[in-house]
Amino acid sequence: MGVLRVVLLEGGRRRSVVGRGVMRRSTWIASPANNYRRNISTNHSPSQQSANSASVHQKQPVYELRTYTVYPDKVRDYLKLTADLFHLRTAHSKPLGFWTTEIGGLNQVVHIWEYESLKHRAGVRARLAGDTEWLGQYVSKAVTMWQQQDNSLLTLLPGTQLNLPKSTGVYELQTLHMHGGPGVWSRALLEYVRGCEGACGGSSVSVGAWGSVLGPLNMVALLWQHKDQDGYLALSEASHTLKEGTALVPHITSGHSKLLLPHAVSPLQ
Repeated sequence: MGVLRVVLLEGGRRRSVVGRGVMRRSTWIASPANNYRRNISTNHSPSQQSANSASVHQKQPVYELRTYTVYPDKVRDYLKLTADLFHLRTAHSKPLGFWTTEIGGLNQVVHIWEYESLKHRAGVRARLAGDTEWLGQYVSKAVTMWQQQDNSLLTLLPGTQLNLPKSTGVYELQTLHMHGGPGVWSRALLEYVRGCEGACGGSSVSVGAWGSVLGPLNMVALLWQHKDQDGYLALSEASHTLKEGTALVPHITSGHSKLLLPHAVSPLQ
């Protein structure tokens, strides 16, 4: 099984460049996320600064975390319907993963979708709303099986990137509610993630670390892949002995964890 980790970009330097009558400052900022570097170029033009900010924002993908609770007597039918017809949905955009909950939530499915932007998501949703095959063959049946639907909009925490495992395993979704914004706790969180991976010796790897944008505020979502279900217990035990875990605890107001099994339609297995 390949070891794929949350990647931290190091460095923190500052330089100034003077052009013809125009001062431009290019600053490399070391953020709380372990010296994450982000190049921000500024000058004396507010309109140019606004355009630069918009360009950076548009390039950052967004992720939608969806959780559906299914009526207990409909779970089998729903999973079969999804196995048979979910290609109608993925014709419009691809999920990062699609899982059923094993522990931490009964009769639930969890899926994560990546979009280039909210505009991209809106376009996908509009096309789905006009797809009569998707609506008639899948949604019209699935909607009678859903007891509840929830979603949140997430972005990757600064200094991190997705690490998509190529091997198979089981997954864990940790959701942590934090005191304040990422500037307060992101460094401690990422040190905790790195410490957990090191303590587990590759049997548990971090797939992604996100912060909430819409939905519950100041929420972190950590997705892990474990070699097997007992890998979750090993990670839990290791986290309790880490100094990084002790340092993170004061930043957490509450947390929840779900053990997830990949469905056949999930790209992550």
